[in-house]
Formats: sequence, structure tokens, C-alpha cells
Amino acid sequence: MTFVCSPPYIISSRCVLGFTDNSPPEKTVTSWICTSSNHKMNTKLILALVFALQVSMSLSEVPAPSQELVDKYENMKATFYRRLVNAYGKLHGAVGETDQAQTTREFIESLRGKPELQAIAKVASGLGAEAAPVVDRARASLLGLYEQYLRPHVGNSLSEAIDQIKVYLDQYMPAE
Repeated sequence: MTFVCSPPYIISSRCVLGFTDNSPPEKTVTSWICTSSNHKMNTKLILALVFALQVSMSLSEVPAPSQELVDKYENMKATFYRRLVNAYGKLHGAVGETDQAQTTREFIESLRGKPELQAIAKVASGLGAEAAPVVDRARASLLGLYEQYLRPHVGNSLSEAIDQIKVYLDQYMPAE
């Protein structure tokens, strides 16, 4: 048993009681590479790691989507939003002027006047404005990945499925 103490200018009460265990010294990666007799294997390992790093870096470059795909996506998104607005208008008209609807409108108007809700709305709109570029980049990246990797395989069947769904949406939730 040995005592490992700090230099004399350190308070002696902070000495660490150290034990020796007669085990061989640790081998680290660098000591293994430096002392290994098999240098060819080390070189192959290093080249494999560099190659893996290059491959992973090349996968991080996402291709930009074509303008045709972006236009198709934007058209479908706008149509869906029009469908939602039209459905909301129909729902609002169906509720009509009942007592419960009038009470709900009065409650919403009273909430609009509260400064706490206005502050929350300002923060939420600021966060939305800050997040918009990130969302646009993510959307463009996903469209680019879809176009390069998935569209050749599932593009036609997905387009046909969307066309079949549009038939039902036109019946039950029209855009106009």
C-alpha cells in the first residue's frame, strides 16, 4: 500500500490513498498501433475508416428536387388547404346562430382582448417566422430524397393512389 500525496504546497488532508494491484499496464489504441508488428493491417484499418468517413459525408449531401415535383407538391398543398377552409366554412354555416354558438363566439372575443393571449400569439407567430426557413429546407430535402430514391420505385403507384383519394375528397370535401 502506498500513499500518493500532493506537492507540499497542497494541504495534506487532500492526499489520496492509492493502492497498487500488480496488474499489467493498460494498452491504449495508440500504443497498440505504435507497437504492433502488423503495420499492413493497421494501414488497411485506417484506409477503411477514411473510406467509411467519406461515404458518410457524401450521403449528407441531399439533391435538390426538380421544379416539376415542387410545383406538383405546392399545387396539392394549396388544394388541400382550400378543402380545409371550405369544410370549415360549411361547418361554421351548419352551426348557425344557436345559443351555444353565440356563447362560444362571445368567449372567443373576450379571450382576444386579454394581453396574456396576445403575448402568446406574438411569441407563437415569431417562432413560426423563425422556423419557416428551417421547415422549407427540410421540405426541399425530403422532396429531393423522395425524387432520387423513392420516386422511381413508387412514384406511379403513389400518384394513382392520390388520384383515387381525390375522387372521394371531391365528393365529401370539395375545394370550392
